[in-house]
Amino acid sequence: MNFLRKIFLSVESMTVMLYIFAIAIGAATFIENDFGTESAKVMVYNAKWFEVLLVLLSINLIYNVYSYKMWKKGKRLSLLFHVSFLVILLGAAAT
Repeated sequence: MNFLRKIFLSVESMTVMLYIFAIAIGAATFIENDFGTESAKVMVYNAKWFEVLLVLLSINLIYNVYSYKMWKKGKRLSLLFHVSFLVILLGAAAT
């Protein structure tokens, strides 16, 4: 279990997933510019791998908020900042 936790729930894996996310969004921008919005949706935004990436990012974020105890006094602004990302991801999932 520790091995899987280290792979999927660490800050390092979050960093790697955020880089992949940024590259995917950048590529989608170029695809949309060259081939249209529908192509970008099919190739990136509605692709299963992109949805899995968003789910893994959300789970990782929730775990790290819990493990760093961001609800404690002095860390509440950091909690608000990180929860805002979860709200954005939930909004993206809804649309």
